[in-house]
Amino acid sequence: MSVKEYSNGEVTIVWEASKCLHAGICVQKLPSVYNPSERPWIKAEKASTQAIIDQVFACPSGALSIKGNQPTKIAREDDGKKGRFAIYENGILAGEMTYTWAGEKKFIIDHTGVEPGFERKGYGKKMVYAAVNYAKDNGLYIIPLCPFAKAEFEKNATLGNVLK
Repeated sequence: MSVKEYSNGEVTIVWEASKCLHAGICVQKLPSVYNPSERPWIKAEKASTQAIIDQVFACPSGALSIKGNQPTKIAREDDGKKGRFAIYENGILAGEMTYTWAGEKKFIIDHTGVEPGFERKGYGKKMVYAAVNYAKDNGLYIIPLCPFAKAEFEKNATLGNVLK
């Protein structure tokens, strides 16, 4: 199994080649960092730490992770009527953001919560960004009824292109 690490001095990206199925997503989202025609193909110093973390958490195959004591996974669960984005730190549920489908192309974010002991780590924001990336990648729209999610959309105008 080929595992490589790339750092910008603040955060280290761990890449597991055997899991990588969607490198095109990385290239689309952060072309300054991910360039498969160059060696090394990941240049972590070419983006902010937050941009890298957001990209890694959006990795659908789990080929990318952050080294150290960081959330290792944001998982999306969906039963066709409702679902959630759950964030895990070292395998422990740290928080969830729930949603309900409102037709085929829209979902309503109705709750965001972080478990005690995991507050003030930005996990709520990371789940909102995971939902935004999911919506963008699938041509969907979001209705943020949850006060936290609504406030994140109001703070960051770049999230607004998935609002309905």
